[in-house]
Amino acid sequence: MKICLLLCSLLLISCTTKEKREPVPLPAQDAAQIEESISNFYSGLSRAYNGGGVNTDSLFDIFFEKDVRYVTAWGWTEPLDSTKARLRNAIRHVKDYSHHIESLQVKSYGNAAYAFFVLRQEYKVDDNPLAEYLPTTFVLERRGPDWKIVHVHRSTDYETIQQYVALQQKRDAKK
Repeated sequence: MKICLLLCSLLLISCTTKEKREPVPLPAQDAAQIEESISNFYSGLSRAYNGGGVNTDSLFDIFFEKDVRYVTAWGWTEPLDSTKARLRNAIRHVKDYSHHIESLQVKSYGNAAYAFFVLRQEYKVDDNPLAEYLPTTFVLERRGPDWKIVHVHRSTDYETIQQYVALQQKRDAKK
């Protein structure tokens, strides 16, 4: 009987002295937060391309981890600083930018997650229209209460590549 009382006392003490743990978010809550983050990123990008005064370097710093490796639609892997520089250069050539996210799927695993979606972008580059179809995958990690993109992989289809080639040929012909 004394041993039973001793064990119950120890159990009671151990239960009351445990530190409080933060509740673990449910995967659906994570998915909603990641979906909102992706939407906010592309809305910011849209404002930047359409003259909304958004600093794209700062925009990327909010949503992306600084050591991200970005795999472009044309198969190059580049550090985030190269992506930022490419975007800074492109902004002055892009007009009438719009985007649409299709088939967004998010799956979280504790502090890691991925998001897959098809990004459709339409815009003019030096008055030449482009309509891109870009299957995109983001890998994300939880950073405190937020999520940061730690890897990006983007693909494209034949028609989009043909548009890139035609645009480059027009640029080369002007030289």
